[in-house]
Amino acid sequence: MPDQNHKKAKTININLAEAEYEKVKQLAEVRDLNPTAYTRLTALGNRIKPTVVYPADERIDALEKENEDLKKQLMAGYGQYEVTREDYDNLEEQYDRYEGYVNTFKAFLQYVQSDAEYINLNGYKSDEKLKEEIRDVIRELKN
Repeated sequence: MPDQNHKKAKTININLAEAEYEKVKQLAEVRDLNPTAYTRLTALGNRIKPTVVYPADERIDALEKENEDLKKQLMAGYGQYEVTREDYDNLEEQYDRYEGYVNTFKAFLQYVQSDAEYINLNGYKSDEKLKEEIRDVIRELKN
């Protein structure tokens, strides 16, 4: 006679639509379970962290829409900040002037030791071209 504590396992059958089964299958796979084990654990109240699984086509559609929205936002400001030819020419003139300052400073730095502790004044004193450029920069900055 069989032991009273060793009862036969009972079976519960459920019918799922194809889409429902695919969702259960995906949720189970994310947790390294098969659909039956996932369904049994969920039905018994075990807390299995929910995961939202989107079909690939749905996610791609959402990303494409988001991309289009970003493009629209980008293009919304296009042309608002047009620069007049006069402003462009002024900016170009300023750039050229500052480029000259930078080049003069770079030329001066050849006489400064890499640790910036020592300036070779003898070398600088003999560089007439650099001294003239520095004088010009000083004059321009005073005006």
